[in-house]
Amino acid sequence: MEKRRLGLRKKFSQDLGLRILAVVLAVIIWFILSITLYPTIYLTVDDVPVELNMEGTTADAQGLAALDFDKETLADISISGMRYEIGNYKAEDLTATVDLSGVTEPGTYELDIKVTPKEGSCEVLKISPETVKVKFDYIKTVSVPLQVRATSISADEGYSLDTPVVSPETINVTGPEKLVQKISYAVFAIDQKKVLQEAYTTSDGKLLLYTEDGSLVDDSSFELEYEPISVNFPVYFLKDMTFSFDYQGVPDNFDTSILKYSLSTDSIEIMSKNSDILNQDTIHLGYVSLNTINLEDTVTFAVSLDAGQTSTSGIDTVTITFDPTGFVAKEFTIPSSNIKVIGVPKDKMAVLSTKALTSVVIYGPQDVMENLNASDLIAEYDMQSSALDNGSYTRAVNIYAPHVDTVWCYGTKEIVFTIADKPEVPVSGGAESNLQNNR
Repeated sequence: MEKRRLGLRKKFSQDLGLRILAVVLAVIIWFILSITLYPTIYLTVDDVPVELNMEGTTADAQGLAALDFDKETLADISISGMRYEIGNYKAEDLTATVDLSGVTEPGTYELDIKVTPKEGSCEVLKISPETVKVKFDYIKTVSVPLQVRATSISADEGYSLDTPVVSPETINVTGPEKLVQKISYAVFAIDQKKVLQEAYTTSDGKLLLYTEDGSLVDDSSFELEYEPISVNFPVYFLKDMTFSFDYQGVPDNFDTSILKYSLSTDSIEIMSKNSDILNQDTIHLGYVSLNTINLEDTVTFAVSLDAGQTSTSGIDTVTITFDPTGFVAKEFTIPSSNIKVIGVPKDKMAVLSTKALTSVVIYGPQDVMENLNASDLIAEYDMQSSALDNGSYTRAVNIYAPHVDTVWCYGTKEIVFTIADKPEVPVSGGAESNLQNNR
């Protein structure tokens, strides 16, 4: 019984081997018959990429460029050929290119698609699509200024939003010559909504192209080249300030409150990046010399602002006008007895050469001026702040009324005096009246 089972196994193994051999032989026979009896086959290869290569073409030499060719264009190719050559062809085995031989000038062309195998040979029976439409034109690059549009970004109350600063300032636009020449400027449009109390920077926006008349340009035909765009929104503090000024050359006893005046503008709005502006209430215009006030002329100051401050009011000068109501002017002659040189060093003396000061114009309230006499006036030069050697000098004097605090001298008067060493023996006689010692 066991021998019979072994025999059956042996016979089955022999039959299986024969069967495998028969299948292999059948395939070989079929392959041989296919080659000999049916050598040519027909095949359709789908989705072959269509390429457009300008290199070495007349169009390239003319400086033309393909503007609207779809690089994703695919073609279905029907071919015939020897089975052993094209039997396994796929899309990557074929090259489909746009025929540019007829492109010599700008325009839109309907161009044929040419197909060749990368290896072997075949006959192209059909190409679908057979042609592609391509526009050619001269290409030009222009640099246009970049502007900012951010209508929804503003400054909070008490702050000011200055002009946004965009970087870069220009962008390069490359495209068809006739179209690119119409572009006048670019706009970086920011749609964010913000109320700012401090400087803000963003790169979130959309780039738009415009013609000179403000028409939006479709940028699909252009290539844009620029550095990453960044926009800074400077924010300033705002403050309303009043103006002030001071008098100089004022005698100690003079009451400046009697001078009534008006300013051409009372206040100014200032913006500054520095928060210190919040602690500042006035802008100092400068100084008005008392002896320049005649109640007829005006005094004009240039508005000087601290570093980093800017006027939003457009005010750069302020004029002071004095009110002459109730004031009169009168001329006096001041005798030498009322002319003083003070502050003379102890070892020096001042010998006055000026005998009198004439045509001294004094302003004051009418009722005061009616009773004012030359004897009420003093002309004084103080040597305290000057180091004068022996010699003759001409100096302007300060003229005032020691006992009247509402009058002042208009204009400048000078005296001539000589500085000399004080004699060891006191000088007697009339010369003594011309020696002015320390007060």
